[in-house]
Amino acid sequence: MPIDVDPDERLADIARATVDVARERGTRSVTLRAVAERLGRSTAYITNFVPSRAHLMANALDHARTQWDLERLEHLGDLVGVERLAALSRWMCTSSPEENVLRSLWIEVIADVRGANLRAYEVVRSVTDATYGKFLDGAGHVEAGGESVDRETAAHIADILYLYCRGYEVKAVEDPDVWTDARVQASLEVLLRTLVFADAVPSTR
Repeated sequence: MPIDVDPDERLADIARATVDVARERGTRSVTLRAVAERLGRSTAYITNFVPSRAHLMANALDHARTQWDLERLEHLGDLVGVERLAALSRWMCTSSPEENVLRSLWIEVIADVRGANLRAYEVVRSVTDATYGKFLDGAGHVEAGGESVDRETAAHIADILYLYCRGYEVKAVEDPDVWTDARVQASLEVLLRTLVFADAVPSTR
C-alpha cells in the first residue's frame, strides 16, 4: 500500500527547516539544497512540495503567520479598546531569535518583489495589512476630553503606532544588540502615554 502523505505536515517541516537554516547560516543561505540537507532529504523531495527558493520563503512566512495569529490572540485575551491597542503594540515590539529570522526573510522579500517572490510578498502584505487594521480599530477607542477621537485622528494614531512597530522590526534585525526590547518598550510607553492614555497610563504588565 502507498504511504499516506500529509502535505500540510510536510510543508510545516519544510518551514521549520527553512527557519533553522536561516538562523544558523543567514537568510542568503536559504536554498532548496540547504533545506533538503537539513531534513536529510533530496532536493527532489523538497520540490515536490515547494518548487523554488521564493516559495520556500513564502511557505516559511505563511506558517509563521498562523503561529503569530495564535500568539497574538493569546496575548491580547479579552482586552478591548485602547487596552487592546496598547497590548498589541507591546506584543509587536518584542523579539525572539526565531522572530528575528522571520523578519530577515520578510525584509528580503519586500526588497525584491518580482517573479516568484511575489507570492512571498503577498503573504507579508496580508499580514501587515491585517495588523494595520487592528491598530486602526483600537485607535478608534481613544478618547480626548471624555469623547472618542474623530476618524482622522484615530487614523493618525494607528499610523504612528504601526510605523513605530514596523520600524522596530527592521532595527531588531539590523542592530539587535542596541535596539533591545527594554529600550524599545521604554520609548513605546512614552509614545502610548502621549497618543493613547494621556494622563492615565495603565500598568504595562
